[in-house]
Parts: sequence; C-alpha cells; structure tokens
Amino acid sequence: GKLPDSLSIDPDLRQKLESGLEPNSERANELDAIRTKCKSEKSDGPSFARLVWPTLHTILAVETGSFAIYGKKLREEWIGDDITIYSPLYAASEGLIGVNPGIDAKTYILHPKSMFYEFIPIEENEASDGEEAIDETKTLFIEQLEVGRTYEMIITNLTGLYRYRFGDVVRCVGYRGEAPIIEFAYRKGQFLNALGERTSEETFYGALSETVSKDWNLRLKDYTCIEYFNRPAGKRRPKYTVYVELTNEDGSHFDRPNITKADIEALDQRLAKANQLYELFRKKNRLHCIEVIPVKCGTFEQVRRAMVQSGVGITQIKQPRVTRRQDLVEILENGVSR
Repeated sequence: GKLPDSLSIDPDLRQKLESGLEPNSERANELDAIRTKCKSEKSDGPSFARLVWPTLHTILAVETGSFAIYGKKLREEWIGDDITIYSPLYAASEGLIGVNPGIDAKTYILHPKSMFYEFIPIEENEASDGEEAIDETKTLFIEQLEVGRTYEMIITNLTGLYRYRFGDVVRCVGYRGEAPIIEFAYRKGQFLNALGERTSEETFYGALSETVSKDWNLRLKDYTCIEYFNRPAGKRRPKYTVYVELTNEDGSHFDRPNITKADIEALDQRLAKANQLYELFRKKNRLHCIEVIPVKCGTFEQVRRAMVQSGVGITQIKQPRVTRRQDLVEILENGVSR
C-alpha cells in the first residue's frame, strides 16, 4: 500500500492517497514481474498496459495539438499500438465544438447547433499572429469551408460570447453530409517568428520529434521554445531556442548537459526542410542556428505548477510550446542541466 518514491507529488497528497491503499503482495509481485519483463524484452508482444489489464481496449484522451507529445510517449512506454486512444469530443470552456464518430479517428464533425461558427482562411491572416479586427467580407460560414484549407475559428455562443476568437486553428479534411469534418492544427500565438518566417507548433514539433527519435536515438519528454528577444541579455541573436527534457530509450533521464553540434545541425536541417523561409534565412545567415538546451528532470512540472499558481485552471493547462512569459523563462533557465 505505498506509492513509488519516484512519483513527485505533494507529501500531504501522498499521505492521503496511501491511507486508502490496501497491501496486496500477490498483485504487487505480479506487476513487478510484468515491469521486469517489459524492461528486458523489446518485442512485438503485448504492451505493458495489456499485460496489466488484459481486457483494456480503449483510453479516452486527447493526442492532437499540444498533447501529441504525450500521446506518443504513452504509446512508446505503456500501451503500444494495440490499444486505441479515443477523443470523443472537441470542446472548450466556451462549449461543445465537434464530435468524433470514429474510434480510430482524430477528426471531428462540427456540431452545427451548439454555437454559431465563422472562419478566417489562415492565408488571409498570416501577416500577423495578433488580434486584428475581423474583416466581415473575409469570414466564411460552416458550409463554405474547402477541403485541405486551414482556418482560424470564430464562435458566437448562447451564453453571450459574440464573434469570439478563442485561438484554435483547424483544418477541413472532408464533409459528413453538409457538416465539415475538421482536425485540430494548432493554437494561435504558438508560432516561432524571429524574422517573419512563422514556424507553426505543428511544423516545429514534427521536426523536433523526428530528430530526437531518428537522429539522437532518444525520447522527447517535453519541450518549450522561446524567441531570441526573450533570452537573457548577451544571448539575443536572431535564432530559436528550445528547452528540452529528454530520456534515454530505456526511459532513464538524459543527464548530459550538452547536445552535440551534429545533433543540433540535424534538427536545423529538418526545420529548413519543413519551412522554406527558415531555410532561406539560414542560408543568408540572417537567422542563426537553433539553440538546444537540455533541462533537468522535473523542470516542466515546475512550469505547470507556476501556471496553476498564476490562475490557470488545472484542467485547462496546456504546456506552451512557445512562451513569452518571463516567469516561465526563468524557471526554464534555472532548470538547465549543468
């Protein structure tokens, strides 16, 4: 009836949880044997979760947008590919947006009766990532979306929000009857934009995750980027800086303080391949090579705690992939591996 010491939680909460646990030595030995087997055998057999819960077939969770990194980690370390991660609803504090009818899908049918939708084609709004006034001649209605196009959503709901730009950008991937099928693309404000090249969260994460797994042979636990003007004085050159929390392939924490020059160049090349403007600015030496800074285990947990303390609801926390908050930058800097 004891939680593992490696679980970083408040001592009072630990005591409350452990007070409700009943020792079961037979089950504990069984779980310990499963853990040992999974650590020693890398096979195509059942996943850890399948061995622990043989009848488990579905997990309700979100693995798109900012949560894609956690979905990948869940699959790599615990559930493999034989258990479905299903997100039934696309919803926000403002109300229900869409419903996912396919258990293996990551798309949603917009719910036409929950609120009124308008859409800004993202090409029409790509000059800035700010909150410009809405041009009524350029917003589209639900029936006007084109398959393959990306849009910023605007909502008007029954509780009084009028033409509210809540920050989600979606991509239309098809229609079900007359209702668009959409997938979440990214959040506005999560662009890296040193010189006007505008690298989206989706693009950056794709390049970083591929580099970490294929070139570095490591696992990405979490990350956040900052733009050069948010770096400490003396380090402000036009470039991206990414703070990463990494683990080795066996799950142990990556504790080397530095990433090699070859490792960084691999990430730089993947970013150039994904964003032509980034590639152009790098060739002209207007944009310097990306800076990769490993942080200590638990650093991003401190970031999340700081967000809760600042008033963000614990159920509304989304790890910022680009942050401009100086208090969070300070936590990241203090967490740098030395």
